[in-house]
Amino acid sequence: MTISGVSYYQPLYSVDTGQNSNTANEQDGQNGNNQTQTKNQNRHELTHEQKMQVIELQQRDTEVRMHEAAHIAAGAGLTTGATYSYQRGPDNKMYAIGGEVGIDTSPGSTAQETLKKATQIKRAALAPAQPSPADLQVAATATNMEIDAKIEIQKEQLEDKKKEQKSDNSSQDRINLDQSLEQNNQNRVNNPYALNYDYSIRTIGLF
Repeated sequence: MTISGVSYYQPLYSVDTGQNSNTANEQDGQNGNNQTQTKNQNRHELTHEQKMQVIELQQRDTEVRMHEAAHIAAGAGLTTGATYSYQRGPDNKMYAIGGEVGIDTSPGSTAQETLKKATQIKRAALAPAQPSPADLQVAATATNMEIDAKIEIQKEQLEDKKKEQKSDNSSQDRINLDQSLEQNNQNRVNNPYALNYDYSIRTIGLF
């Protein structure tokens, strides 16, 4: 899933620096080159409207790069590098006008890991000052991941609690049994008829 290159410069004109062996031709060629250079300069001089467009493209380029940088910083470990779409400006430079960053939205190996991951995904998606619709969609996906993970964690905790209660009940049963045996032994001690009682076969009369 995605949330939400270096600009290069090309010369506006080139200057011919070649020289002719003939001095007169060299002078003529130099004059011609100067005239050509002047014409090229005039041809590539930006109008006021073009200059305003360049300013807008520069601002957009900065905004796009800051936007993607925010995603990458907040989603470290989950995000890929940024990719950009470019537009050539009137000054013949390339400006970034759009970008995107890939982010891993797969669940973790455990519910706790999924919850931690979802929290970071959401933080990365909402990191820019002005999240895009795609950013908000990823944040919504992360929110659903958080909810599912919390439900799973609650289920696991409930199962663990049941096991503990069962174990505690078994332990309590053993305690009750021990107490019962001890009480029975005590009762036996307190019974004068039970002291030193011999269970061997005896007779009480002669027939």
